[in-house]
Amino acid sequence: MKWLVSIVLLSALSLAAQQAPPPPSTATQASIRFGFDWVQGIPWQQYTIDIQSDGKSRFEGTPHPDETNDTDTVRLDFTTSKANRAKIFDLAQKANYFRGNFDARIKHIAQTGSKTLTYASPQLTGSTTYNYSQNADIQQLTQFFQGIAMTEDFGRKLAFQYRFDKLGMDQRLKELEDLQASHGIEELEIIAPMLRKIASDPNMMNISRESARHLLETMNQQGVEAKSPAAQ
Repeated sequence: MKWLVSIVLLSALSLAAQQAPPPPSTATQASIRFGFDWVQGIPWQQYTIDIQSDGKSRFEGTPHPDETNDTDTVRLDFTTSKANRAKIFDLAQKANYFRGNFDARIKHIAQTGSKTLTYASPQLTGSTTYNYSQNADIQQLTQFFQGIAMTEDFGRKLAFQYRFDKLGMDQRLKELEDLQASHGIEELEIIAPMLRKIASDPNMMNISRESARHLLETMNQQGVEAKSPAAQ
């Protein structure tokens, strides 16, 4: 009888184990890194952008010694929007997770800096380095990451204008508005705190405050459109 009870208990425990939910995954996030390196690069001589599949992101770069004469390393953590991270991970998949040579082997093509795209996940890794690529997916990813780098550059330049050259702020903001209209920047939310500071400062020229407000309103409208079912 005891052995029969033991068998019944073992069977019950086995069934419970099968029905129990699996333990939470401890796998690391998938991530995409874009790296740029070129001593003549403007506005950045070198930078990396890391974006995880959960949106956690980091920028680290060395600026070109332009009019600010500032070459201190810039580091910033931010969160990439859900729509953009879905886009870039989809493009990475289309590009076979960067496993292959995507550099355009064209003679006499202009040097625009060494660029490296890297994909890493618990399942696979891939990396490719290029100056220029004819692959449409790689081109879209390059444009996206360069847009983030441009946003980061305007963030530091707006901070410089705010501290040392408020009269030049209007021209800087006009440049930013032009870039936004031509899709030359990405993730404007990164520098939203600086734009809010300008918009709310009574010591700034009114035209600069209005430009900052316009940029913030446009950014908010884009956020609403991205969340709207009709926009999907």
